[in-house]
Amino acid sequence: MDIRPVLIEPDVQARDEGWVRSDGERSFRLEHWEYDCEHMDGFDYDIGSALIGSANAPDESELSTVLNAWGVRPDLFVYPWESDDPR
Repeated sequence: MDIRPVLIEPDVQARDEGWVRSDGERSFRLEHWEYDCEHMDGFDYDIGSALIGSANAPDESELSTVLNAWGVRPDLFVYPWESDDPR
């Protein structure tokens, strides 16, 4: 499961200046991927992968709604470097 903020022009400008812009109205893109375990450790981790579901959430409240609809508990999320997600 990947949850990424949707970046708008002020976010890009902030990134180029070396900082992250706070935004209480931020929207999000969610993607649920399944990967072939034989390719997880290699460069071509996406071979055999399948997009299970995707959604947009216009704010944090809707983000919770989407996660609940998918049966995903927010307390199960860890930092990317602590997960098996190859991306």
